Amino acid sequence: MNTTITFPPPPPELKLPRASEKWAATLDEERRRLQEDMDTLREREANLREYEARLRAWQADIDAGRATTAAIRPATTQPFHRPASVAPFVDDAGLQAAWEKLLRARELLEAEQTHLRDDRLVLREQEESYRQRAAELAEREAAVAQREAMVNAANGDTAQPIAGEHTMSAVTRLTRGPFDMARSVFGRKAS
Repeated sequence: MNTTITFPPPPPELKLPRASEKWAATLDEERRRLQEDMDTLREREANLREYEARLRAWQADIDAGRATTAAIRPATTQPFHRPASVAPFVDDAGLQAAWEKLLRARELLEAEQTHLRDDRLVLREQEESYRQRAAELAEREAAVAQREAMVNAANGDTAQPIAGEHTMSAVTRLTRGPFDMARSVFGRKAS
């Protein structure tokens, strides 16, 4: 008995053309960037090799020049040449004392410059603080004058100060009060 075997139909093919095109474009872009980076690195490597060759040639020329100069020049010392470790006037006590005075004076000058710089910074900070306090005081006085004007207007006191008369703020009147009382008790000084 022959039975036929039937297989299920193949599943439908899913095609996502947009996604595959997008990934293909992205992969192509990445390959292009990678190729550009590789080309750049190869170019830099070639430049470095060329630079290294020039430096080696230059060093060889310098070494060759030293060898010929040493062979030509006799091994004598230069006239008036002294070792760097020896002072020019070893036995001169006066010169040594003057040198020490100069060094000490330089140290004192540097210390004074530091102090002067610090003092200037402190003075600038103090000046800024005074400016801020003056601005705050001016704002307070303006606020007090405005309040006084509002109180006078509320009380119906619309009298304006006389043209030459100086108007005093409440703080000024408050601080002058004890002195004015003392003057009235003890009298003014005769001029």
